[in-house]
Amino acid sequence: MMLTQKGSLFRILGIGLSFLLCSNAGFAQSGWTKEKGEGFYQLSFNRFSSSDYFTLGGEKLSTNTFTQNSLVFYGEYGLTERFSLIANWPLQIWNGFNTTETVSGLGDLRLEFKHSLLKKYLPLAISIAPEIPIGRANNFAQSTLNDFESINLPSGDGEFNVWTTLSTSFALPNIPLYGSIFGSYNFRTSYENVSFSDQVAIGIELGYQIAGKVWVNGRLQGLNSVEDVLVATDFVRGDGTEYTSYSFGASVPVYQDFHLSLNHRNFADFLYSRKNLYSAATFSIGIHYQVKPKTNE
Repeated sequence: MMLTQKGSLFRILGIGLSFLLCSNAGFAQSGWTKEKGEGFYQLSFNRFSSSDYFTLGGEKLSTNTFTQNSLVFYGEYGLTERFSLIANWPLQIWNGFNTTETVSGLGDLRLEFKHSLLKKYLPLAISIAPEIPIGRANNFAQSTLNDFESINLPSGDGEFNVWTTLSTSFALPNIPLYGSIFGSYNFRTSYENVSFSDQVAIGIELGYQIAGKVWVNGRLQGLNSVEDVLVATDFVRGDGTEYTSYSFGASVPVYQDFHLSLNHRNFADFLYSRKNLYSAATFSIGIHYQVKPKTNE
């Protein structure tokens, strides 16, 4: 279906941004924490473009094409043998439709405090991750079709929320194969007196090392709303967003402790059906650097 009324079109186009603001999901959870002094730092560029929007009822609509590019910093650092600090921060997000100008801004900062409950035989960790709303909650893009219409394309959702995650992992002793599984609960608050439904996320990841150098992985994740959301009370904040996502990635060594990261992520309906989001592939490329823990030798 192609929408033709400009006012209705702009309102519907904005709804799908909810997924892009709340998912920020390039990194799966694991049961491992970093060793004291160990670090992992990555800078990545992500691109997403879609004209397929899924409503709160799961109906697929065709709209103008929305494009988002983002530059994201991700870092992990081992503060102690059992405690890691993790940061996930979009340094810049560029949003625009083919019928609007492109606007940009800083994204919300997610800080994760991760503690290892079990470490030796079955790695098990719990983490608390507040998302601090420092991004632009209101960032209007002017229509290129006329001078009196605009749409809010925020780089942050304006809401303080907290993710709590329990994750476990395994690694085979004689085969370069690992796996992780996690469950998360997102406690959401409100923005401008509009309250949002909490969310539950689940996921699994498998990884394998090829020829002792290149790591490849596959991930399956799902996001579901705790409450039934029948009306998009605030269309850019992610209320009622649900999806199943799958991704494939690779990490290739390029120079000493520097690695090239590649990732492809897309969406389906086999865990949770797509609702209140734009759906298409996201392509990511990045460089990450690993800092080894200090030894006493």
